[in-house]
This record gives sequence, structure tokens and C-alpha cells, in this order.
Amino acid sequence: MPSPARPTLVHTLVTHAATRGDQTAYEYLHDDGRVDSLTYRELLARATKVAPRLRADSGNKGPALLLYPPGLDFVVAVWACFLAGVPAVPAYPPIFGSTDRIAARFTRMLEDSRAGTLLADPDVLGLFTAGMSPEAMPRVLTLDDADDGDATADGNHDADVLAGLLRTAAAPEDPALIQYTSGSTGQPKGVVLEHRNLLANIRAITDVFKLDETARVVSWLPPYHDMGLIGFILTPVHGAFPVRLMSPVHFLKNPLAWLRQISELGITHTGGPNFAYDLCDRRAATADLTGLDLSTWRLAFNGAEPIRPATLQRFADRFAPHGFRPEAFLPCYGLAEATLIVTGHHWTGPDDGIDEDGRVDCGPVIDGHTLVLVDPDTGTPVPEGAEGEIWISGPSISNGYWNSTGTPADDLFGVLDGTRRLRTGDLGRLRAGHLTVTGRRKDVLIQNGVNHHAHDLCSAATEDNPAVRPTAAAFAGSDDEVVIAVEVADRNHDTAALAADIRTRVLTATGVRVHTVVLCPPRTIPRTTSGKVQHSLARTRHLEGSLGGTAVTATPVTATAEEDTELLTLFLSSIFAAVCQVPSCGPDETLVAMGGDSLRAAEIAAVAEDALTLQVRVEDVLRAQTPRELTARLARRWADDELPYADALERVRTLMSHD
Repeated sequence: MPSPARPTLVHTLVTHAATRGDQTAYEYLHDDGRVDSLTYRELLARATKVAPRLRADSGNKGPALLLYPPGLDFVVAVWACFLAGVPAVPAYPPIFGSTDRIAARFTRMLEDSRAGTLLADPDVLGLFTAGMSPEAMPRVLTLDDADDGDATADGNHDADVLAGLLRTAAAPEDPALIQYTSGSTGQPKGVVLEHRNLLANIRAITDVFKLDETARVVSWLPPYHDMGLIGFILTPVHGAFPVRLMSPVHFLKNPLAWLRQISELGITHTGGPNFAYDLCDRRAATADLTGLDLSTWRLAFNGAEPIRPATLQRFADRFAPHGFRPEAFLPCYGLAEATLIVTGHHWTGPDDGIDEDGRVDCGPVIDGHTLVLVDPDTGTPVPEGAEGEIWISGPSISNGYWNSTGTPADDLFGVLDGTRRLRTGDLGRLRAGHLTVTGRRKDVLIQNGVNHHAHDLCSAATEDNPAVRPTAAAFAGSDDEVVIAVEVADRNHDTAALAADIRTRVLTATGVRVHTVVLCPPRTIPRTTSGKVQHSLARTRHLEGSLGGTAVTATPVTATAEEDTELLTLFLSSIFAAVCQVPSCGPDETLVAMGGDSLRAAEIAAVAEDALTLQVRVEDVLRAQTPRELTARLARRWADDELPYADALERVRTLMSHD
């Protein structure tokens, strides 16, 4: 099939279906070990059944909002949008965590995107739309009720059908994806990525990662956003190599399952945010790693949140006996507004790969793009080695936000030497063309690879909270942990209880685990002359010890078991404490009060399940919040499933007798 003059990823898929139709494109690993798969021919057949209906339903009415759990149906939905020429808006389903919070995010995305169609899994859709009026909903389309005569029953397409697909395909300058920035509970910001943006960045990823048809990749990353979507759903099709996908929940509950996949499949390329490597290292400390072979792992990228040299070293040391080579690490920097990757290169080790401030070298800018460090106040370049705001230009850069919401154009873009450049809001230093990221000018915090706006955390802590004044600042601490400072309404308060309440409010509203709460007297948190809270200055004063107030970290009470019936509660309390890395945990101490989040809940579930050899669900830990309530939930669930609760107690007695 001749190569078009102005190709998009649609042309790549159509070509693969015609020339290598029986080759596996995607696999999906279920938590129970089952594996689903799609060949290029099957993928094109399923997507082409949906595309005509999608095009007819959406018309000029807007993009299609996708609502699917992780799996191959989501993959088909994305490609159906591309084939239909309809922009895709991936939305996060309630995998775990606060359904209310995710539902609120979905509603905001629906309103802002003005989607003409909801392409959705019926079960997931029902969780969000039960209380919505039909008038507020766009037309709903599922993969099952979409059908068209363009694809034959066996998935084979003749030349005329393939040519027709290419004639109606979107142009390179047409919108392909609208990526809503993750983590924020405020005004949604949908980053518009055109087909040409995707292709330019995927080519850069291919170059930096040295991808070819011999690559074998696996991903547990959420498929709804840049790293998981562009890096592991679109890039493999461009490179004609297969990818195995797995659920983020699967990884969080059992991170070593990711490493086992690398070992069993001979994976060459995979990675994730810094916390993923920390989690694997922590879980591996007590795990049986017999047979684990990581020698085929050529590239282990690390991005999306601050990269810690200590994490790289610990992971390399832990898994060196299993064939992992530290030079496989590839620290990288990127953001949704630049499609995905901006810089990246292989780690050269602690001697050359870390600057004098302990920050990791993230490499040079990708080909075809320019990166300049600029004084954000004057708009002029800074000298070599000086800190400045990262400005980027090139074919991967988005033209802005959908419906012009979010950041004003002057804040998002700047002009330097006659070239319009993306103002990232990130700070960094350049030395010999290599970037180290030093911080963020924007009031944004990153936790577990997700961006969170400081004002969202502050609103969650202070709104409808009579114990505090409506003034708060949120920022990263000395080790990038989340700190929130609030001004208290009066001095007559229980310090520990108030701090725990603030943690609970923030976690419930935003999903962010707050490490330290600083309870400040009135008029302590700095503001500008116009009244805006100065989050960065508050951070500086906190680190200097001059902010004032009382800093409160988790102070759990000591757990004691008074009766044999509390044996399991005591055991679970010890798991809560160990996972949350606190000295002890009382039976009624909440996960939130100890600084726990969904990541810690997944780990608690995994550790308890391994120890008890009975199922412990992540959602039970999240809903229970305390060891005592978790004990009650597990007892009820095991009884309903006719599982041996007495055996679990005997197992606990045996385990605790060895301590």
C-alpha cells in the first residue's frame, strides 16, 4: 500500500492490517492470569464497525468522551475515534478510590468538552449517570450496539474498503485527543493534541527509546493519559511491535507482577514514575524472587514526577542479582501540553548523572524541538547553568486548551526570538544541553505521577471547616512530600484531631495523601499585596523554620489486643503501621490519619492477602479505613463466600507467634 503524503496513525494501522494482519497488536493481562489479544486485522475490523456510527452521532456536535475500564475495549474505542475523525476524550473510570470524586471530575469533563457522544462501557456508565437527567446526557454508544457493513464477518477488508477508510480519515492538523490534565478538582483543562502532534512525539519516543520491531513492551500505566495512552497504546502500533497491557490496580496490589511479566515475556522496554520503582523495591524486600530474570530489560524509563537518585540506586542494587543493569534507566521529562516526551537519555550513574544538588540529568531535548530556559519575569534567556523556566517549541507542542478554558494564552505561551513557545511552568538548569528539573513555578504538586493544583488542596482543607480560617498554602516539603499549612480559627483545638480531619478532607476531595499539616496562627501564611496566597514563599519559610505554627505528622496510638476476637484486628493494625511506615496503629486509627492513600491501601490489601491466603480487596481497605472496620468487612465477606475464617485466625496466630 503506497505511503500517503500526509500520514497519520490511521494510515499506519490500515497498512499493518493489510500487510501483517495476523500479527498481535495488543494483549491484556487480567488479574486472574487470563490474556485477551487483538491482531491488527481484528483491531481494524472492530474499530471500523464503530467508526461510521460514531461519525454520524457526533457530526459537528463535538468530541466523543470515552468511559471504559482498562482493557482492549478502550483500545478499540480510541482507534474508532481516530478512524471516524472524531476527537477522543478519555475519562478515568472509578478503578478504585472515591467514586464521588471521579464522578465529579467526569461531570466537569462532560460539561467542558461538550461531547456529542458518550462511547462507554454500560456498567461503568451506570455508576456515573444514574442521577443525571437524559437531557444532560449526549447520545450513548457502546461497542456492542455499533455495527456497519464496511467490515466483513471475518475481519478481512478489500482494497476498496481500505482506500475508503483513508479517504475519510482525519487530516494531520485535525484534533485527535483532548487530554484533560489529571488530578485537579477545579476548572478542567483539556489539552488539544492534533494528529501531527501525536506522530511527531511518537517519532521522538521511538528515537530516544531506540524502538524497533524487536521491542517487546508491557505497561500497567493508566491508559487514559499521555504516558499510558501515547507511550503504550499508540507508539507500539507506530513501531509494529506488540504490547501487553495490565490494570493499574493489578500493579498497585502486586507490583512484582510487573517484574514477573518482564521476566516471563523477555520484555525490553517498560517503565513508570519514580514511585513504581520504590514500590517494587519495598515489596521485593520480603518476597521470593526465585527465577526472576530482568536481563532482557534494555530501557527502564522514569518520569512524570521528581526522579530520586536514591530510588535508582536502591532499585539497581536490589535487582542486580536478577540481571538488571543500572544503565537501563532512562530518566525523562515531559508534559501533556507537549504531547508526552520532551527530554530523555540513559542514566550514566551517580557520578555523572546527578548534579551538585542531587538532581538527575534528564538528557537533551528531542530532535526537531528547541528548549530554552527563560527568566519568567523578564522573558529573557538565562545564562548556562542558571535556573530558569522551561520554554519549548516544536511540532509536538499543543496549540492550547479545548474551549479556551484553563490557563490564559499569555500564561501558556511566550514569544522568544520571534518563535511562539510553550511556557511549562517548570524550572530547570541546562548544562551542555542536558536538562535537570529543579522545581515548579506553577503551584502544582505531583504525587504518584499525578498533578494536583495547590488551590484544590487548600479548598478541600478549608471549605465548610469552622475550625480553620479560609487561608491555606500547599507545597512540597524537603523530600517532595505534600505539606499543607492552614490558619486555625482559634487556639482551643485538639491538634492531632484537627490535623487528621484536614488529611481526611483533602484525601476525600482530591485523592492526595498529606504528609504534614502545619497549624498556623492567623495572618501567618504569606500573601501578595493583592491578597493571593504565596505558596512558594510559604514553602521557603516552612523549610527555614520561620513559617510559625505547629507541624503535625501522623501520630497513631498504640494498638493492644484485649480479647482473642481482636486478634485479626491487631494483626491488620500491624500491617497498616508497616505499610504506612509509622511506629504503630490503633484498631480505630484511620488510614488517612496515618497519611495513607489508595496506593497504601492497595499495598495493605496485598500484604494481608499474602499473609492470610484469603482474598482481601482493595476497595474493602479503602471503605473500611480502620483495622477494626476492615476486620468486620473481611469477616462478613468471607462468611458470605463460605471461606474458612477460623483458618485465617489460626494463620494469624502462627504468624504472630514468630514475631
